[in-house]
Amino acid sequence: MNRQGVSVVVLTVIALVPALALGGLWQYADTNVPPPTTTTTTTLPPEPTPELATQLLSLRRHPTPLADAAAAAAGEATLSRLVSELTTRLGAGACLHIVADDGTVVAELAPTTPVIPASTHKLLVAAVALDVLGPDYRFRTELFAAGPPVDGVIEGDVYLVGGGDPLLVTADTPDPQRFPAFNTTPIEPLVDALVELGTVHIEGALVADGSRYDDEFQPPSWGAELTNYDGGPVDALLIDDGQIDPGNYGLDPNFSAARVFTDLLIERGITVVGQTDSRPRPADVELVSLGFVESRPLTDVLVELLHTSDNNTAEMLLKEIGFVATGTGSRQDGIDTVWAQLGEWGVPLAGVSLADGSGLSRANQLTCAALTGLLTKAPTAPAVIDLLPVAGRDGTLADQLLGTPAEGVLHAKTGTLTAVKGLAGVQPDSNRDDVTFALVLNGDGVADPSIHGPLWRQLVELVAQLPVVVEPDVTPFGPR
Repeated sequence: MNRQGVSVVVLTVIALVPALALGGLWQYADTNVPPPTTTTTTTLPPEPTPELATQLLSLRRHPTPLADAAAAAAGEATLSRLVSELTTRLGAGACLHIVADDGTVVAELAPTTPVIPASTHKLLVAAVALDVLGPDYRFRTELFAAGPPVDGVIEGDVYLVGGGDPLLVTADTPDPQRFPAFNTTPIEPLVDALVELGTVHIEGALVADGSRYDDEFQPPSWGAELTNYDGGPVDALLIDDGQIDPGNYGLDPNFSAARVFTDLLIERGITVVGQTDSRPRPADVELVSLGFVESRPLTDVLVELLHTSDNNTAEMLLKEIGFVATGTGSRQDGIDTVWAQLGEWGVPLAGVSLADGSGLSRANQLTCAALTGLLTKAPTAPAVIDLLPVAGRDGTLADQLLGTPAEGVLHAKTGTLTAVKGLAGVQPDSNRDDVTFALVLNGDGVADPSIHGPLWRQLVELVAQLPVVVEPDVTPFGPR
């Protein structure tokens, strides 16, 4: 190595010495700086959770279906208990059918066993009358003669022609029934019509014509214990339920009506020369109308029928159904029409037998399934239900079921005969959905309020609790 090369190396070493010295001083200073002050929070771990004994694939890992099934079973058990508490008290000769709004049968006891229905039978006549006659149908009672009065005189007979109005009344004759008729048709306007025509003298007779119906004045199956107070005789012309004067019923309702009307004419100063009579008007003589009166619409007549349980109204409606449907106003034609219509609606008719329109006959046989079937299947059923009396409010139910869940909301038809008591209709459940029911009791003493009253209350309390729902509780079914 030459001198010049040595000098370069020496100079380089001399230059590095200060740099190395500075680096060492920096490292010394950095290691002597105290570390920053910090605060450390120590969080203890949670207590260990006990290991679940329930296996991973156990149903307890999914408790909701178990809870739902248990709640449903508890609800069914509660309903079964409530139903059993009622049905075990009904005894032999009873039928029960309770149907929820969706058609589910909630409770039943001998629902297809035939029983004597009493006046629950009137539901059938009301429903079919609405269908065959129509809600606006009116009954007309009309006066006919050979001609109007001339100089105040009508030559020949005057015919009072009945049109089947069951509610013709006079103003001065009281109704002796426990539930007096209403929505009635006063007969006096027909007398007014003759007076307004200037009539003062009828040369012939006042003749009653009830030939619209046959002359079977009451069903042959009615028992001998029934009186005129209970029902009949009826025909197409009926005034004051066949009374000639208060409490005095005639054998021929048409003749009784003629006598009553003749008396009204005399009271208004019209002389009637001929003998009062009952027969059809002549078919070969042209007659003119001197005036008429019409009943209220059929719906109003049905309100009276269902609220007062009017037996005469029911029997006359049955004959009118027959007259309109077949041209013959007979009980049997009415029954045949009712039967055919019920079958068309799908009302179960096994064991059913119809003998009259009112339910007075013990030959009538209905089932609770037929009654609920009518109230759920008939197209006219909603209208009929609206026309029924309400518990604790009106009609035959005015003083019934007071203080129960049925008061003010249950619509039903009652039925009463010796050893028979019935109730059929509709009551809302706890969700305000309609529940249809029929309960008919046949047996000694069942018409006594002390016997059927508690059963009615138990029935309506059961309906008020429907649907029986138990809320699911998953607690007992969760993992352990």
